[in-house]
Order: sequence, then structure tokens, then C-alpha cells
Amino acid sequence: MSLTDHDAERLRRAIALARKGRFHVEPNPPVGCVLEREDAGIVGESWHAAYGGAHAEIGALRMAGRAARGATAYVSLAPCGVYGKTPPCADALLEARVGRVVYAAGDPNPLEQGAGIDRLRAAGVQVDGATGQLAAEGDALLDRFQSALARERPWIVLKWAMSVDGRIAAKRGHGGAISGVRANALVHDWRAHADAVAVGIETVIADDPQLTCRLADGLPEGREQPLRVVFDAYLRTPVQSRLVRGVDDVGVLIFTGPQADPFRRQALEDRGCVIYEVAAEGDRLDLAAAVGMLHDDGVRRLLVEGGARIHGSFVRDGLADQVSTFVAPTVLGGAESVSAVVDSGVESADEALHLDDVMWRKVGDDLLMQGYVGTT
Repeated sequence: MSLTDHDAERLRRAIALARKGRFHVEPNPPVGCVLEREDAGIVGESWHAAYGGAHAEIGALRMAGRAARGATAYVSLAPCGVYGKTPPCADALLEARVGRVVYAAGDPNPLEQGAGIDRLRAAGVQVDGATGQLAAEGDALLDRFQSALARERPWIVLKWAMSVDGRIAAKRGHGGAISGVRANALVHDWRAHADAVAVGIETVIADDPQLTCRLADGLPEGREQPLRVVFDAYLRTPVQSRLVRGVDDVGVLIFTGPQADPFRRQALEDRGCVIYEVAAEGDRLDLAAAVGMLHDDGVRRLLVEGGARIHGSFVRDGLADQVSTFVAPTVLGGAESVSAVVDSGVESADEALHLDDVMWRKVGDDLLMQGYVGTT
């Protein structure tokens, strides 16, 4: 069945909703859904808002309640038919007894292969897919999802907070909060929707972080505390650090090099830490091997929270996918203040890391900049 102008209008609304999930759902695709009844208009709409959270169809069905029965579901991406972090959306649509499904883009996931569409049609639901410009608009949302499918490593987000002069600390070894309360709460939400949170050893020594999600209302439904990861070539992680002391509650994985002290390794392992060894040149670990091992352990979204050297290493090795930075209305500017990123390998402006689809918004008194790492 060819789509009507009204179908196209509703699909474009679903695509616009999907865009709200940018920067929050990767490596999953952003998806939007609109539920409409002929006798009542739009009865539900939603978008996939966070990695590991409810899919767009589920949010729209919850909003519609019983009104979903007989409705048309307009979805930016064909409903999934396989289990991932959540059950298949096709099953939820069938259970709600929608009458028709219209989608903009087919799902490129090789595990899917039209399973959701097949399941809906087999149950007697009319399913129509877009063609031409509408299909292209839906496909345009999937570039980063397709890119993530093609590599065996997590989606990697570099996060830091800095002063307006680009500093993350007044001097090396002296941490402390730079961004405000609302920004801090948002970071804890990001942790809640990451599989792992990582820092370099300098951050462990300077800040003694916990790296846990501490939202006021607790973890979202279905989410667990993220794995805590430390990049530590010489195993300098203190056994009395808060990370190690809390290992029985939340796991700690430390990547180290072959030159690490075996006695320190034994002491950390005795406390419950997991130690993975990768190749290293001095204190420079083979990050590509490390993130590949994290992927093998099921980590699909990795939040890297510093410090400057580890961020520089991810930039230098071409392993960053996204940058999320808070700019606070403060100036440090001291002679020993620390830059947000160091030792990235960039020698000129022509070699600078380029960010695409950049978005700015206020978070309290801070300014949040988010962008995807480009290819040029």
C-alpha cells in the first residue's frame, strides 16, 4: 500500500522525535514512535531516550494505554523482533493489538533481518514501509548505528568539565568539582545508562572517585551499576582507594601493562579487582586491545571521565566516538593549571579532532557541548 500525505506527516513527526535521542542512545539507533487512532488523533508518542532504556514503541504504548488498540503505529525504524537489552517491540505492538504499522527505515542489524516485520505480518497486522525521500530521512538517522555495528568495540564517550579557559584542575594532582549541581546530576544519569565508566590512574590518585551512579531516585528500572574501569600501566591504584574498598558492591576492572609489579597485582586481585594485561609502551597502554576486551565482556557503551592524559590517548588512537563537555562559568588560569586534553598527538589545527552535529544547551549555570567525532 502506498503511503498517504498524512502517513508521511506522521512519519516525519516520528523522525523528529527520534532525533531527541541523539548523544544518549548510541550504539543503539535513535527511534521515534507516534500512535494515532482515526477517532481520537494521536494517543501516544515517545522516543528512545537513553541507552538501555525503554524503546520508542514501549513509551508510546504506555502513554496510549488501552487507546493503542486498533491504532496505527508510525515508527522511524522498523520494530525490532529480536531480544536485546529489552524484549522485542514487535511483541509489544502485537500485545497492544495495534491495527497497522508504518515505518520509515528498515533495520540494518544483521541479527534482525526483518524479524519484527515478519512477526507482525504473520499475526495479521498491516505493515507498510516508506520509500524514496521518507526512507532516506529514516536511514539518515542510522549512520552511527551502522558504523558501530561494523566494529567490535564499545561506543566511547569522552566526558569532562572545564573552566572557560579550558582547564580541568588548578594544578596536577588537585581535583575538585568544576561544574554545578545540575551538571553533576546529569553525569550520574549518564553513568546509569553506560555499561562501564573509565578513568586513568592519575584521576584515581588525584580524586579518589567512586565512579558509581548516585541518582536521588536510585538506578532506573532494569539498570545496574556500571563496571568501573581503570587504565593503570604500573598498577599504582591504591588498595585503600574508594574504588577498591567498594569492589564487593560494584566491580573494578584494571588494565595494566606487562611491567606492572606482580606483588601489587596480587594485592589488588586479593581485594577482588579483575586485572587484564595488555601491551604497553612505558605508561601508554594498548587502548585498542583494552576496549576490544571490554566489548568481549559485553560492554557496548563506555563513558570515559578523565583525566586529561587518558582523553588525549583516546583521541590519539582514534577511539573516541563522542565528546560531552561542560563549560563552567569559572576561570582557573594558574601557571600550573591542567588542560582538558593533553598528549593527543595533534601538531597543528589541520590535525585537530573534528566534531559533527554539535549541540549546545544550558545545564544550570554550565554550558553543555556534545558532538560526534567526525572523519575529517
